[in-house]
Amino acid sequence: MSESSLRYSSAPDRREAILRLIERDGYVAATDLVTELGVSPNTIRRDLRRLAGDRLIRAVRGGATAADSPALPFADRSAQATDAKHAIAAAAVRHVEPGTTVALDSGTTTLEIARLLPADAGLTVVTHSLPAIAVLAPRPDVTLIGIGGQYGRDTRSFGGPETLAALEHLGVRTLFLAATALDGSGVYGATPYEAETKRRLIAIARRTIVVGDARKFALSAPIRVCGWDAAERLVTDAVPAGFQEVRVECAA
Repeated sequence: MSESSLRYSSAPDRREAILRLIERDGYVAATDLVTELGVSPNTIRRDLRRLAGDRLIRAVRGGATAADSPALPFADRSAQATDAKHAIAAAAVRHVEPGTTVALDSGTTTLEIARLLPADAGLTVVTHSLPAIAVLAPRPDVTLIGIGGQYGRDTRSFGGPETLAALEHLGVRTLFLAATALDGSGVYGATPYEAETKRRLIAIARRTIVVGDARKFALSAPIRVCGWDAAERLVTDAVPAGFQEVRVECAA
């Protein structure tokens, strides 16, 4: 039996260790906990369910985040800053060129972009966002490429190895990238699953336009997706004083 197995055979000790790791890193992957704590996947799942039930953590796909993580369920986020999101989306779609391929990241602002994409523009749209797929599927003027994988209910999007593999052989002209949080050093996501999907989208795009309302500068998230050098511009409703890291377009 390993040293870690002996050390963490007690459930209270194990759960304290999980809380310390989340406090330190902001996120823990269930697979990493199995290795770190020397216990079975079923034991880790039970521990995470118990901690989430006690509201000490937030369970997310593949692991857990801090209880105050900004990764709120999609429906809750959809109801926030609706006017700002609509204005940002209206400004963002002006950068869509007819006859090109556009990628939409998952998110509530990118869902607004899906709703506002110009008609009869000969667009192809790539997305792993289920709500965006639902909006675009009835449109005969859009060629829709829906990317599947493991479904995440909080984000209402697909992720994981299948999603990354499907994106690998695609190319797009413009990516509209969402964010859990923004700061002077770049774009942040809530989980490694989410961050890896965003990075793959950036890799297949000729240009990346970040979209997000001003509240994102007041939030924090544990996983850095990319620096501002990966983006052509940020479309938002306001930015903090002194922010000069990338070209900014403020929606009216």
